[in-house]
Amino acid sequence: MTDAKKGTTIAFRCSEEIVERLDRLAEKGEIPRSKLILNMVEIMLDYAEFTQKVGVLQLGMLFRDASTNLKKAAQKWRDRKSIEDLTD
Repeated sequence: MTDAKKGTTIAFRCSEEIVERLDRLAEKGEIPRSKLILNMVEIMLDYAEFTQKVGVLQLGMLFRDASTNLKKAAQKWRDRKSIEDLTD
């Protein structure tokens, strides 16, 4: 069995836009799409493990959550009809 055939197959769904973006990058790198995705996953896993060790991962998650809440608050502000609409 070759190295390319070793391991576990993982499948996931994504939008056609993401597939097209991946295909463009894979073509530029002259590698198969699956190899590009594997490279990206390996790099991000290394990054996530490193940031977890130094506590940055938790800080990043805190910023992500804050960003989500701020977006919700901003949308509520844009959708308001009166000041009472902001108190929910």
